[in-house]
Amino acid sequence: MKPRYQVILASALLSLTVLPPALSTPAHAEERQTEQPVPGQTDAQKDITISDISLHLPPTQGQGQPELYFTLTNTGHSTHLLTGVATPACNRLIGYHTDQENTPGTRHLFQHLALPETTTLVFANAGYHILCVGPVAQALARPTVQVTFQFLGGSSKSVSVPVVAATP
Repeated sequence: MKPRYQVILASALLSLTVLPPALSTPAHAEERQTEQPVPGQTDAQKDITISDISLHLPPTQGQGQPELYFTLTNTGHSTHLLTGVATPACNRLIGYHTDQENTPGTRHLFQHLALPETTTLVFANAGYHILCVGPVAQALARPTVQVTFQFLGGSSKSVSVPVVAATP
């Protein structure tokens, strides 16, 4: 054990033996938020705008997966981190690139994506976008689905997304 930790442990044990019995009884703890606020991240949802968003169904059912396209704009003066995207219309959402090799890094892209300050990022069908794995047919039969974008620091933003039928 490191000397620093030995001193801390010895101090803790000594204080337990010196305290009167009334002070050594366990205290009741209050529930508190365990995560400390991340500077500049608490209001990411106010700085981020989600536009041009749509969920496109594959041309033939069972042939391909629905794809989510969107644009993210960070109007703030802090870089924000996207930590997840979720929707009840899909069991799982993964990152995908149309023309490049798709690796585990690509699949998890939208779980750790930096959104630089005063920048717009476009996720369209000819590049990076999101695939819907395990589509929920009942949810995709509706004209819109809810999609929630989560950010570092605990904030999130939900948007109503049009479901677009494939054109033959």
